[in-house]
Amino acid sequence: MRASPDTAGHSRFPWHSIVAFLLAAAAAPGGLADERVEVPPSSTRARVIARSELLAPPPVREVRLSSNGRHLAWLLDVDDTRSLWLMDTTSSESTRLLVRTEAVHLHWARDARTLYLEAPRQLSVVTIGDRSGARVVARFEEDVAHEIVGSDRAHEDALVIIERNVGAGLPPGSRVVRVDPRGTRHVLAEATLSITDVALDTRGQVAYLKRIEGMGHSIVRLDDRDGGNGDRGAVVQRCERLHRCTLVAALADGALLMQSDLGTSLSGLVRLERNGALRVLHDDPHHEADLDALSLDPRSDEPLFAAYRSTSPRIHALNPEAAVHGRHIDVALPRRDLAIDVGIGEAARWLVAERDSTLQRTRWHLYNPSSRTLQGVLAELPAGDAAVEEEALARKVAVSWRASDGMQLHGFVTRPPGLDPAQSPLVVNVHGGPWSRAMPGFNPLTQLLANRGYAVFEPNFRGSTGFGRDTLFAAHGDFGNGRVQLDIIEGTRAVLAAGTGDTQRVAIVGASFGGYAALLGVTFSPHLFRAAAAAVPPSDFGWTARWATAHSDLADTPGIALIDRFRMLGVDVDDASTLARLHAQSPLANARLLTRPVVLFAGGVDERVAFRSVSHYAATLRTLGKDVSLFVEPLAGHAAEAPLMRESWFLLVEQLLHATIGGAAPAPPGPALQAYLERSLRLRGPALGND
Repeated sequence: MRASPDTAGHSRFPWHSIVAFLLAAAAAPGGLADERVEVPPSSTRARVIARSELLAPPPVREVRLSSNGRHLAWLLDVDDTRSLWLMDTTSSESTRLLVRTEAVHLHWARDARTLYLEAPRQLSVVTIGDRSGARVVARFEEDVAHEIVGSDRAHEDALVIIERNVGAGLPPGSRVVRVDPRGTRHVLAEATLSITDVALDTRGQVAYLKRIEGMGHSIVRLDDRDGGNGDRGAVVQRCERLHRCTLVAALADGALLMQSDLGTSLSGLVRLERNGALRVLHDDPHHEADLDALSLDPRSDEPLFAAYRSTSPRIHALNPEAAVHGRHIDVALPRRDLAIDVGIGEAARWLVAERDSTLQRTRWHLYNPSSRTLQGVLAELPAGDAAVEEEALARKVAVSWRASDGMQLHGFVTRPPGLDPAQSPLVVNVHGGPWSRAMPGFNPLTQLLANRGYAVFEPNFRGSTGFGRDTLFAAHGDFGNGRVQLDIIEGTRAVLAAGTGDTQRVAIVGASFGGYAALLGVTFSPHLFRAAAAAVPPSDFGWTARWATAHSDLADTPGIALIDRFRMLGVDVDDASTLARLHAQSPLANARLLTRPVVLFAGGVDERVAFRSVSHYAATLRTLGKDVSLFVEPLAGHAAEAPLMRESWFLLVEQLLHATIGGAAPAPPGPALQAYLERSLRLRGPALGND
């Protein structure tokens, strides 16, 4: 919840100590797991992991700690049924509260007794200790978008929601609404412009809001005289050109805490004064990564830990007391990607989420601040739902390289256990977006490839998110066979030169923009890449970007229009010269140059990359006599969600790599997967064995 600090003394972490600690820490960088560690390759081969094992969804979802740290709530999926569970963190006793629920998100109120269940069409509430079950307190209409901000400190059993009119017949407008367990609604603020974020004061009134205005956002300070009118109030700051401005907490002195990159490249924890002045309180001491997440005091919303995850994951304590506890957690869980939720009170527990590239599922722990000890929880899963053992998985290692123009770039390398990495075939696994990033955590395709004996490189090229605005905007829209693609090529060569991968056995794979980069790779750099597997790929980035501004689901996202976001990122789809350049450098326009095998994977109702653009490219290659295979799932969109579809992608990648760069032969498909492939594989090229 983005609210103000508790001036009545509920917090154990006073603000004056936080400011002093941050000022002292600025001169001495440090934090949890802040040292990048090179992990040597394993000397033993891992067991062969079945494709379906790596794709199994986690049964435990939405693990949430109450504000007093006394209860843990979570959703459990078993046999297509979702249930709601509760644990007493002191006794570790668990109780099933609901046998069946449609909830997708859980939200605790500040009273630590009221638990809200957010489903796609309604909001329900469960009161701990009340046997009456779940009660519906609000229904969500199709023409009104909703976003749950969090709990309300002034009304401790209530929740705060932002509503925006999106229906064609509704006037423009948005509201900030308080909803309580009785279903009572109270409008805290409203505006004709779209409100996208709020911060409340200690009275439960909106102190600051963020609203869409033109091609940016305005941070607006509201006073009592504004009467909750979000169109009035003082605009204290503007967030333009895609600056990040996430409201964290309104302070007692009238200032605002934000997670922002205003005035700098890297996003950090920023204090915004009433007059608009900015002061950075914390950013990455390594000067590499954007602030990814904050852990807050659940009573006062004071930030306690800052997490950075774009390179080696690191958590930094933001005050002395948090630092003491952070060190104990770090000793128990060294060099892990941690998320910490704090409970406040004498018998409170903290919730610690442990993640890593070698952990298929999050491990959950309860931390006792009194004894400074950790206890594992939620490890007992239903039969058949066990995660792949950590020993069978390969660890990602953060790597950096310098581009030929001097820019420092980052990525990850995963080496196959028990094999000489220098003699292993290398697969470049490119992330989508392009405005996204490869992360340090578990990646099922990367783990499949490493398990099959491949080394894997995941590059974060310029244009990737998470590394500051300088990296984001450095692409300058050069997404054809230009600077961005050169980043991927140079990163690949740097990995090979450092002793990972056989230079004669390199392939490239990816989905969405990653698939486009894979097609660019085999089209223009066949001397480096021997094959490409591309899922839902644009074959002409400029054409797809223009199509997306009118037809994709992203075109309806509230806020700055997609066409304007593309333009700010250097892709002006109304500029004929830009489209002509991207087309001239596209895989489609250069199909005749292709000499390497390609596997294409497409969804028939893809809402982000038009299916006809993929099928047209496949038909063009087939007409030219190229080695192309095409998989089509007529009912799928941009994401492969059906289990058989996802396993099909894995199998086709395995088959292609085995045939082209000499990797392990894949296990044959079972009857269901074989039948599905026979229906869906529309073209089968020579690399996969012609029909």
